[in-house]
Amino acid sequence: MSSDTTPPRPGTPTPTAAEAPAQPVPAPDAPTPGASAPDAWAVQAKADRRRRWQVGAAVLLTVVTGAATAVLVTLPERTDVPGLATPNDGRYAFPELTLPPLPAGASAPSDYKVRTHAADLRGLLLPPPKGAVAATPPASPTASPTASPTASPSPLSSPSGSGTASPAAVPSLPPVAGRWVPCDRDAMLAADDAYTLRLTTDACRGAAAQGWTAADGTRTELRLLHFGTGDEAADFFAGALRMTSSKDIASWHLDVDGKYPVAFGQVDVRLSDAQAGGMPTGRIGWVQSGDVVAVVQLTNPRGVPLQAFRQVVALQSGLLA
Repeated sequence: MSSDTTPPRPGTPTPTAAEAPAQPVPAPDAPTPGASAPDAWAVQAKADRRRRWQVGAAVLLTVVTGAATAVLVTLPERTDVPGLATPNDGRYAFPELTLPPLPAGASAPSDYKVRTHAADLRGLLLPPPKGAVAATPPASPTASPTASPTASPSPLSSPSGSGTASPAAVPSLPPVAGRWVPCDRDAMLAADDAYTLRLTTDACRGAAAQGWTAADGTRTELRLLHFGTGDEAADFFAGALRMTSSKDIASWHLDVDGKYPVAFGQVDVRLSDAQAGGMPTGRIGWVQSGDVVAVVQLTNPRGVPLQAFRQVVALQSGLLA
């Protein structure tokens, strides 16, 4: 009987399954034989549904985000919510501070070792904060200082002595914050004449004043006293510290615990003996910056907040630096 299978020759090894020739494997996406081809319309419909879901989700996310943003924008500030408001510690909101222009050929105080001030002294005063009532309206920058009868004339006075500087010398300057005052008791806020004499001895060249009353009733008085040299200003500063009262503070004591950083110079602060609400009813301080001594006094029968006084001292000293 014949057979279709040829027997292996003697001595020829029989191939194993591992050595058998590999059969081709159809691709995964290739249609199996006998299966019907996918419907192109069904595939397109499925893709369209997926796209519609994606667009709808994006639109929904945009609407939700916009609504949340609108709600957050209309929410009140934390400080406006009852129970979450931050209590006011007495600090003021001042307008933008600017320095007055320097005379022709003059340099800034920082260019000198002793901090010589050549600018209009009134322009170096701190302006009233927002909401405060100023003692007097802003002064004209062309008015000359009024020195005490025994003090030397201010170098900022009009050369002609008429009390008004030439318009050509001071062209179109904005109003300055302070006003000129005599180098006398008003400039010192002193209760007696003892330190008026010291002002004369130390050759006060000019004085400028500023004052305002804040919404809480705190009254602020500022004085800038200009001397011929830094040594004269330092001598007056040392003598002023021996004062025991002012026109507005009956008696005081040294503030041994307070810290008052100043931009340049030295500072000494006194607190009134009288208190209200755990705060002194008056705070007064002297700041020497080169040839200028600044006097800062705050009074309020209901008590003067520490932060308000510290803020005024810091900003006033910064304008002099």
